Amino acid sequence: MYVDLHVHTNVSDGAYDIDKTLKMAQQSGITHVAITNHDTVDQLVEAVAIGVKLGIEVIPGIEISAKDPETGKSVHILGYNFSLGATHIKRLCYPTLRKQQEKSLWQIDTLINHGYKIDKMAINIKRKGRTIYKQHIMEELILEGYTDKIYSELYEKLFKGQGICVGHGDIDYPEADKVVKAIRADGGIAVLAHPGAQDSLHLIKMLVEAGLNGIELVHSKNSDEVKEKIIELAQQYNLLVTGGSDFHGKYDMVQEFGSYLCPQGAFSDFQKASPNYFYFIQELAFRAGVRLKEYNTLHKDITCKNGDVTNLVTSFDIKIEKFLADEIRYRFPTHGFITEEKVINNIGNEDYTWIIDPIDGTTNFIKFGTDFAISIALYKEAKPVMGVVYDVMSKKMYMGVKDGGAWLNGKRITGILGAKRLQDAVIDCSLRSMVYLSYEKNINFWALDGKIRAHRSSGCASLAICKIAQGLLDVYLSAYLFIWDYAAAVIILEEMNGVMVLEEDNCLDVLVARSVCASAFCNNDIAQAFLQFSANSNG
Repeated sequence: MYVDLHVHTNVSDGAYDIDKTLKMAQQSGITHVAITNHDTVDQLVEAVAIGVKLGIEVIPGIEISAKDPETGKSVHILGYNFSLGATHIKRLCYPTLRKQQEKSLWQIDTLINHGYKIDKMAINIKRKGRTIYKQHIMEELILEGYTDKIYSELYEKLFKGQGICVGHGDIDYPEADKVVKAIRADGGIAVLAHPGAQDSLHLIKMLVEAGLNGIELVHSKNSDEVKEKIIELAQQYNLLVTGGSDFHGKYDMVQEFGSYLCPQGAFSDFQKASPNYFYFIQELAFRAGVRLKEYNTLHKDITCKNGDVTNLVTSFDIKIEKFLADEIRYRFPTHGFITEEKVINNIGNEDYTWIIDPIDGTTNFIKFGTDFAISIALYKEAKPVMGVVYDVMSKKMYMGVKDGGAWLNGKRITGILGAKRLQDAVIDCSLRSMVYLSYEKNINFWALDGKIRAHRSSGCASLAICKIAQGLLDVYLSAYLFIWDYAAAVIILEEMNGVMVLEEDNCLDVLVARSVCASAFCNNDIAQAFLQFSANSNG
């Protein structure tokens, strides 16, 4: 296990994009990387998705520019494993990014006014709307032949001392203790970055009072004397210690991975203090999907549950569920489970519960070899934390985080473009559910003819609900849903402002495994229109 908890990409002032950075780390034998771009959480989800495919664990992170509240001197705080919504962090960092961009644009204009032939538009285009830093200006000067490297005499002349690019007002960074509090408010852990570079160890007591979790021990600018002091302070205040390269690629002194790593024992403590659920759940679904795709080519032994010919199970359902449960138990031995095939009876002794459907759409898996999914959800105290639905054969990874967002293969799902009127809606409902709902709930499906756009039956509840979140379906109806069918997908749906209606008491509130009638809608307008239709058809 080789861990680097301090890595930058071109999302801020690193030289390379996420994909190249992670591939370089992988080729150097790094197994765990924290992406810690300056003052932004942009593209962290994409980074995790790339890491899943490469087999390198990506820890969502950030390096926030701050100041000593007493002296105003620069201090940097690292944040890890915060909620991806990052409400407090974003609010704190937005003014910094705005001021940084204003200063960089002023520096470009100043250079142009002093006769340097650089193209302001070209720099903006290359940055693709991201914040511009000095490194990007220097790279343009290199392209125009003014120098041959970033940190050259020209850099010192322009950006240091009395250089023409110095001035235009210093950026007023947030105070360091407020940064720590923002990271903690978003559920993350806060670590004082490279104290040897910024002489910031005198702030430890104040930062601990604000909620500081650790100090960066291993860094190129931490001397042996500083490291001794860090260890002493970490023991005194019961803090974590971490380490990393502060990698920026060709834009900095450390241009390769492997020289500055987090000590393995320290990283074990880090993992216990701050589990990386966001990566773990996706990587687990991905590995289970690899197995299931292989099983899909083999002969499938079929059993009917309780003699019900519509409720099928294969040996592969059991194998995948056991694999998932074993992996979760190994990493989180005190967590509880609700699973479809009941291969595990451990209810755990913590407030965390994993809800698993190893193969949602088993009939599709048996008959067609497609349109089935692995569904995994994590709940805490019966409230949703996050969920993943992995469409194995199409390699579509749907991911939702409560109050954080919804993504497909690392890309944020855009706003639902679903129907606004019932007559424009496409409804997914099986024949079996229609029969039950007609006889037991008096819903007149005959009356729907001519009142909706179309009807489909996909045979996989979790994927149908995810498609509603995408705007590809508008309504999903079922008379026979269990909690494992929808526990993950409902998080994705509700993050996209979709609506889930359960006929009975909400099983998610108490995490019970019983069959319920359930409906999912792309928006509240469609929900109200269909529920009104149902009420009228009952009459």
